[in-house]
Amino acid sequence: MKLLSRRLTLSVIWMVVTLHWSVARILAVSVWLSEYGISTKIFAAVEISSSLIYGASSAKAVSNHFRKRKLSVLFWGFIAFVSYITPDAYVLVNGRTLPTIYYIVIVLLAVLFGAYAVFVIARAVRSS
Repeated sequence: MKLLSRRLTLSVIWMVVTLHWSVARILAVSVWLSEYGISTKIFAAVEISSSLIYGASSAKAVSNHFRKRKLSVLFWGFIAFVSYITPDAYVLVNGRTLPTIYYIVIVLLAVLFGAYAVFVIARAVRSS
């Protein structure tokens, strides 16, 4: 029972962290990208909904990894990946006349943070 409550606690903490990150991203879009056709309200809706899905699905993927359920890990990992890239895809598709450097920065940050997340999760899984 203690393991279950620990996993639930860690999942809740992870959801809170992803939602705080969402707020930071929404503020960044509001400040730097709203003048290029990105609606802050629409981005906020996309960001928050996809962050909730990302937080839950990535937690489920890790949990299923510990239970040795490979097919479930792949399924939830795929859901996490799609929800992770959705807000950036929205910006890249809907940004009108974004300077080229903005496209480069958005893609670079998505790749770097995504790689970092995979690295941290892989390290945590290996150490336990």
